[in-house]
Amino acid sequence: MKNGLRILAAVAMLLAVVPMSHAEETWSGEVLDLACFVSQGAQGEGHAGCAKSCVKGGQPMGLMTEDGTVMLLAADRKDGAPYEALKDWAGQMVEVNGELTERNGVKVLKVTGSKTAG
Repeated sequence: MKNGLRILAAVAMLLAVVPMSHAEETWSGEVLDLACFVSQGAQGEGHAGCAKSCVKGGQPMGLMTEDGTVMLLAADRKDGAPYEALKDWAGQMVEVNGELTERNGVKVLKVTGSKTAG
C-alpha cells in the first residue's frame, strides 16, 4: 500500500512539471499587452492604442478569455503570421487557434490561427 502511494505521489510530481500539451483548440478573448496589464491592469478599447504600440515594440502579448484566464501568446515556428496579425488587434476581441501548454502555472498558447471576433 505504501509503495502504491509513493508511486502515485511520484506520478503527481511528474505531471506538475511536465508540460501538458493539448490538441489544437480555439479560444476567444482580448489581446493584451502583458507589460501594461500586469503592472497597471490596463486593458480594453481605452488602452488599445498603447497596447498596439507596446506589442509592436516587443512587449509580450497575451490573451484574456471571458472567464479571466490569461495566456501568454507565442508564435508557431512553422507560420508566425497568425501571431503577428494579433499585434494589430491588441485591445480587441479575437479568436485564436492553437495548442495550449502549461508549466508551473504559466499557460502558453502557441498561435496557429487568428481572426477578429465577430
